[in-house]
Amino acid sequence: MSPTALTRTWPALGGWGSGLVQLALGAGMVTGTGAGARALGAVLVALGAGTLAWGVVRLTGDRGTRTGVAVGLAGILAPGAALLVDPVHASVLAVAAAVVLSLVVGIGAAFGLRRGPGAYAPAGMTGILVGSVLVAALVTPALAATEAGRFATDHGAHSVPAEHTH
Repeated sequence: MSPTALTRTWPALGGWGSGLVQLALGAGMVTGTGAGARALGAVLVALGAGTLAWGVVRLTGDRGTRTGVAVGLAGILAPGAALLVDPVHASVLAVAAAVVLSLVVGIGAAFGLRRGPGAYAPAGMTGILVGSVLVAALVTPALAATEAGRFATDHGAHSVPAEHTH
């Protein structure tokens, strides 16, 4: 399998990972104290949802390459701004993961524009599997580092109602 065939789906997968991290960063900032932080949090939530949607569109074929460049650029700038505006609610690890994955989105979309239609048809399962593992390796610790991840209920802390017999 050629490297190009292996990495065809990586921009879409990177978009999903970046979108999830942007949503988590935005959710943490929306609860911030400053109006600017809350506004940027709302922008991050909207950007995250849009990035997830772009990933779906991108995985269906060659559509969305021009938009992907803009999504990648916004995915670099907005999390970086979040770190500057509200460093208490924005994690360096989460911002770094969002930026790296947004670079994958932007560069992948730019290559798609350069190569023209048909250059990035969906790849085989090997490319999707390898890309998914790489994205999960970046996104999982990044999500845990966000406000939403830090304040999430521990999996072992859920109470299970006991069945009472009469």
